[in-house]
Amino acid sequence: MAEALTGTCLCGGVEYEVEDPQALGYCHCTRCQKWTGSSLAGVVVGKDNFRFTKGEDLVKRYESELAPRNFCSNCGSSLYDDLGEVYFVAAGLMRDLTLEPSFHQQVAYKASWHQIGDDAPQFAEMPPG
Repeated sequence: MAEALTGTCLCGGVEYEVEDPQALGYCHCTRCQKWTGSSLAGVVVGKDNFRFTKGEDLVKRYESELAPRNFCSNCGSSLYDDLGEVYFVAAGLMRDLTLEPSFHQQVAYKASWHQIGDDAPQFAEMPPG
């Protein structure tokens, strides 16, 4: 049976479900910092394993240079980055998430005040593969 997680934005207007999450990681790039106010903790999930269960009409898209950013148009919650075949879904919106971090990417660009506090592999740019 596939592992399923549910998530919701701050106002509760958007709800979604993800199945078979692949990994939990952090992106420290300056774009994620500007999008979320800090590094983005995200769950990697195949786009076919992500579905809205409520409020898809509230989701708006911002075209960013690396990946389109999707957010709730009502409360502004960052929902996910569309990376093509996979989504990088904001981990903080899924209360039942139990995955441990498995990577940190774009560490060369992390905020000077940010201290990484786990043993997950760190990559100056993107992880290999």
